[in-house]
Amino acid sequence: MKVCPGCNSELLNDSSCGCCGFTAKMIDGFLAFAPGLATNNDNFDATAHARLFQQESNCFWFPERNKLIIWAMNKYFSNTESLLEIGCGTGYVLNGLSSAFPEKKYTGADIFTSGLKFAASRVPQANFIQMDARHIPFNNEFDVVGAFDMIEHVEEDEQVLSQMYKAVRHGGGIIATVPQHKWLWSAVDDYGFHKRRYTRAMFGEKITKSGFEVVKITSFMSFLLPIIVLRRGRYLFYSKETIEETTKEEIKINPVLNYLFSLICMVETRMIKAGVPFPAGGSLLCIAKKR
Repeated sequence: MKVCPGCNSELLNDSSCGCCGFTAKMIDGFLAFAPGLATNNDNFDATAHARLFQQESNCFWFPERNKLIIWAMNKYFSNTESLLEIGCGTGYVLNGLSSAFPEKKYTGADIFTSGLKFAASRVPQANFIQMDARHIPFNNEFDVVGAFDMIEHVEEDEQVLSQMYKAVRHGGGIIATVPQHKWLWSAVDDYGFHKRRYTRAMFGEKITKSGFEVVKITSFMSFLLPIIVLRRGRYLFYSKETIEETTKEEIKINPVLNYLFSLICMVETRMIKAGVPFPAGGSLLCIAKKR
């Protein structure tokens, strides 16, 4: 059921609230449920979407993360029919999921309409809306809600998780990825508009508090953690200007190294699928179900 992001009443014609008077607006061709945040807010740099759209496929990190997400979807939510991705950005993950599971119904949501334009071009069969993840305009609507490196961008992360719980149908659940280890904080996080990095216990506790039952939580990008530490450490010796330029090019990687890193991640992914636990890594993957 689509609900008002303000008062949570059922919307009339999927866009208007008869209780508080809220009406969604059309911005850049997308129905906007938080129109005041559609072009400018402090959670992300909207100008990065064009750069990401061009570079994501050429950086090992994005396709390797996709493989884990697709595996999680297949293992834990194989019989589901619908998925909402919040913070879908340029649609890279939705494209991967829709290619692997074309029979499912997909909805992509982002706070910026600039990202939705790219996402719609990648996954034209999906439905896209603009919204604020702190006020998701759905109640008991989706089998799965995904948030892939999005939650760390919002100060009120527990509110986002509670809204995800509200949007998930009974028997459904969530798949989420977030950056791990507070001690890995660097200029990359500052310029990436991150509000925090998570510990495993911290993220698991927040998910449980929101009402979900954690089914699996594991680190990934574990074999590459020493390289991540070295790359983050170099920013200690850079000027502010150099840091800004370098972080913008962070996902541009030498093709030979990119291939090598992909092979390393492939081994790690096979081990995760086999049940090998990784206690440390650059990121966390969590699968949880609605109680």
